[in-house]
Amino acid sequence: MNGMARNQFANIRRQLQLSNTFWDDSTAHGLVDIIADDMREGIVHSRDGRTIVNFSSYSYLGLDSDPRIIEGAHRGLDETATINSSISRMRIRLGLLEEAEQRLSRTFDAQAVTVSSCAAAAWATLPLLASGELTDGHPPLVVFDKNAHFCLNAMKPLVADETELVTIEHNDIAALEQLCRSHSHVAYVADGVYSTGGGAPLAELHRLQDRYGLFLYFDEAHGISTLGSHGRGYVLGAYEGWRERTLVIASLNKGFGASGGVIFFGAAGDASRTPTLLRTSGPLMWSQRVNTAGLGAIIAACDLHDDGTVDRLQVALQERVRLFDSLVDTDLAGDGLPIRFVSIGREDVTVAVARDMLDAGFYTSPVFFPIIRRGSAGLRLMLRADLDPDTIRRFADTLSSSLAAHQDREELPA
Repeated sequence: MNGMARNQFANIRRQLQLSNTFWDDSTAHGLVDIIADDMREGIVHSRDGRTIVNFSSYSYLGLDSDPRIIEGAHRGLDETATINSSISRMRIRLGLLEEAEQRLSRTFDAQAVTVSSCAAAAWATLPLLASGELTDGHPPLVVFDKNAHFCLNAMKPLVADETELVTIEHNDIAALEQLCRSHSHVAYVADGVYSTGGGAPLAELHRLQDRYGLFLYFDEAHGISTLGSHGRGYVLGAYEGWRERTLVIASLNKGFGASGGVIFFGAAGDASRTPTLLRTSGPLMWSQRVNTAGLGAIIAACDLHDDGTVDRLQVALQERVRLFDSLVDTDLAGDGLPIRFVSIGREDVTVAVARDMLDAGFYTSPVFFPIIRRGSAGLRLMLRADLDPDTIRRFADTLSSSLAAHQDREELPA
């Protein structure tokens, strides 16, 4: 390390120093380390006897406890009589893994490979992208959106070891286009739907892709299933078939309702890049992957995407989103996405408001640095298709009262 600059792309020690106070405050207010015995249908039944409505559940369609998906998980266990094969898939793989990936490829009309999580998918693919293997052998300038998810940003040191890396402001199309003009090969790393709300400007990004050959890399953890026909998502649902020079990773936990992560890397039926992925991407080569219960759940979830169930749940979700937007004013109102962010500012006040909500029977996530920049804390809220409309109304009334009470005490800026 002599003579080499440190902390160019990560500074974990500084991050801990700045965020520990906020986490300690959240812990003191009982907002973390809640132990639950049952979390079905978005209701937390805690071991201390409380019943809490979960407004921080990523299961946007309520599929996490759907009996058909649970049955699929049982099928995976029963048919294989094992939890995991415990050997690299490169050497031996279960037929159930093959079936799950073929079903995902058909359902989403894109070649799919599964991995243990969306974060592992980022680890498996971002260094490969940086190497130039996905851009005709030319290592691209890799451009990160400033708001890209933590699991993407965590890969910056590995990406920077392969190629040049820059970070631009959130959704800054003008800056990205300028880089496309000055570099022959550019890859853009972003979320489809951001974890704090809002989405990527797909029309503009596709324009740059068509004009300059921009490679688009998306984390679609929050868009898959909740949007698009048959749940194709925010990114894949924006067009028919497959767009070349694109790679999409996604969570199969959240809206999808099962387990693990997936990489969509080409047109359905085009397995030409599969050997490259499997032979060079660490997490895909290891013995840790989606277990057999998760694989069975994935197949069952594909059934619900294919038979119209997900389309119907999307309608119910949109009704809840519109109701919420009519009651709570946020910067994201009207975007049709299921994530809302109530901006508060001060971290201590954000935690206090979250505690008020918990006391009233609603769990919300106080979000602060390093998830977002310092001094811009707030409550991140997730809406579900199975939320009762009256519950949403009670939540909005409680939130309004809490915010007003803290403002009256001059804890919030005027």
